[in-house]
Amino acid sequence: MPSEPVSQPSLVRTGAKAGLSFAGSVIKGVLLGVVLGGGVFFFYLSQLNGPGNTAARAGGAGAIVALITTPAVLVAVLLLLFVVVYAMLGVHQGRAKAMQHVVAARGEAVSQRLAGAVAGRIEAMPRTHGALQRTADWLSVDALTKQLAPVLGEGRAVRSVVAFVLNRLPLSDMLAEWQQGRIAQGEPVAGEGAAQDPALRALLTRRINETLQEMATPSRTPLYIALGAHAVLLGIGLWLVR
Repeated sequence: MPSEPVSQPSLVRTGAKAGLSFAGSVIKGVLLGVVLGGGVFFFYLSQLNGPGNTAARAGGAGAIVALITTPAVLVAVLLLLFVVVYAMLGVHQGRAKAMQHVVAARGEAVSQRLAGAVAGRIEAMPRTHGALQRTADWLSVDALTKQLAPVLGEGRAVRSVVAFVLNRLPLSDMLAEWQQGRIAQGEPVAGEGAAQDPALRALLTRRINETLQEMATPSRTPLYIALGAHAVLLGIGLWLVR
């Protein structure tokens, strides 16, 4: 395999950037939870003394009774839970942004090395009945992670990448297509002296790279869904206590 370009960022630098991106997104999520989630919660509590809530206006025990005996307490609890929701969204966004740095710096090398490791195991598979269904048994996350160690080192992040790729790749379909192609060309298939197949490696490299790009693309859809649900819930709560 060709050596890595000199201009390629070091593992330490890539890891530092990924860590900073992750920490920044987590902090933003926590702040959003405290400011927006907590702010909306306390604003809603202040509205419990509005018209239509006679017991709450009485204050003291009356307000507590009103919360317990009306749907308002459920709305208040759900609004409070959004503090945690926004924090969790920050963690999710942070993982995606951290992976974005890793893929940008090492994505090509990871794709090539992982494709070579997967292809080597596929080519070594014995040609027996049901081999396509047992593809996963030949592709161990631990073994593939060790083969990626010279590129990314060993850690939970690397294991997550390998596991994500293996879960997303349609390996059985790709293996069946590869075997059919070799049989049609009269070439030996897995377990029968098959040589390294550049076509298989190119196919795996392309699909793995696409999967990594998908993994490293942060999506704001969950945040928009949370904001919409938060607004709807607040509207329901205000309607209940008006």
